Amino acid sequence: MEPDAAGNRGPGVIRIDAGLELHPVSIDDAAELFAAIHRNRERLRQWLPWVSEHYAFHDALRFLEEKAAENARGGALTTVIRSNGQLCGAIGLHKIDAQNRASSIGYWLDADFEGRGFVTRACRALVETGFRHYRLHRIEIRCATGNYRSAAIAQRLGFVEEGVLRESEWLYDHWVDLRVFSLLQTRY
Repeated sequence: MEPDAAGNRGPGVIRIDAGLELHPVSIDDAAELFAAIHRNRERLRQWLPWVSEHYAFHDALRFLEEKAAENARGGALTTVIRSNGQLCGAIGLHKIDAQNRASSIGYWLDADFEGRGFVTRACRALVETGFRHYRLHRIEIRCATGNYRSAAIAQRLGFVEEGVLRESEWLYDHWVDLRVFSLLQTRY
């Protein structure tokens, strides 16, 4: 994968449809991103282990610095979801396993934007980017067994459920089982 004129190896802004876009993260997103996380803190904590009660602005800034550097190297792709310019969530291809041409997708959405199909459409665009731009062979989505909305996204997009990883993730004070879904480039 060749870098662009700025030295980035990522695909740049991904336009999904009228008004819906995925923008590679930047430290310029820090205030907006932190505000969305803070507004949704309790809801996000139900499924995401990184949203501690102590998550602060400096954590969001550090996250964005790290992910922007990963994006530039082509080792992952972390984006914010924007609807008509407004940040409404985040989605990304986690660390890319170059040898096995594999990655996984993680996402979250601000409650104010739920029910509009944004995550499904963003996932579809990210899958296409993963297979075409990064030449991936396999993409996974993992979600807690009780996270039916996330599982429904994987199923809508044709991911195959492979099984359950028992007590695979520590979520603040308890273990959760994770459902594993995958999509292969040869089946896409």
